[in-house]
Amino acid sequence: MVLGKEVRLRRLINPKSNRFVAITIDHAMARGVLPGIVNVKETLSKICEGKPDAITMHKGIAENLYGPYAGKIPFILKATTFSPYHKNYDTPVADVEEAVRLGADAISVGVIVGGPEQAEQITHLARINKEAAKYGIPLVAHIYPRGSEIKDQNDPDAVAYAVRVGAELGVDIIKTNWTGSPETFEKVVQACPAKVVIAGGSPGNDLESYLRMTWEGVQVGIFGVTYGRFVWQDPKPAAVIAAVKAIVHDNATVKEAMEIYRSYK
Repeated sequence: MVLGKEVRLRRLINPKSNRFVAITIDHAMARGVLPGIVNVKETLSKICEGKPDAITMHKGIAENLYGPYAGKIPFILKATTFSPYHKNYDTPVADVEEAVRLGADAISVGVIVGGPEQAEQITHLARINKEAAKYGIPLVAHIYPRGSEIKDQNDPDAVAYAVRVGAELGVDIIKTNWTGSPETFEKVVQACPAKVVIAGGSPGNDLESYLRMTWEGVQVGIFGVTYGRFVWQDPKPAAVIAAVKAIVHDNATVKEAMEIYRSYK
């Protein structure tokens, strides 16, 4: 591995567990200005209080708000986005040169597979991976099987295909959908030689359900998690992060993690 990439990856990875807990606040262009990120400065402060291993955000938010946390919480630059008007196409909005200029520890690209938009998106993924490798920048890809040909975006075969696409193209860390059970997700992990992290998805479940998903993922070998809405739409984002970190880094049980959340001031 190129030294620069190794240095940056070590900033992202917790040395105790060799795993990773990241929080994303890249939702506004993709999904609208949702509750929880209306006052994004305040939200960023609450997230950083929880000390995640990294925060993923777009360049404008980083340039305007990340400064006070630079050198304390690693930063991943989000370089693509979908929107309510093109849900199956992640269009480029930043590049590796900007990641270097902004001091990002990694660059993140979204890819939707399973539809006619896939070809162009994986071409872009391959291109940005080549550029990232040149500068020693780790590449994180958010790869989801939700193109028009996909009937169930949580289907284990579809999710395994999605992560394998990323691995085949040299991605370092791949975020994707949870398949609903540890038994089915273990097949996803086995299909992917790259590091796999699970997404939180829609905040429709209660916190304990998300923590159980996290715990089950750890049991079958996930590299970690990359969560967004259910963290910063909670009244206590830092407490949620502390609970998730306890499972991912300290092998806490769901019950122990819930106790950490409840006791958090």
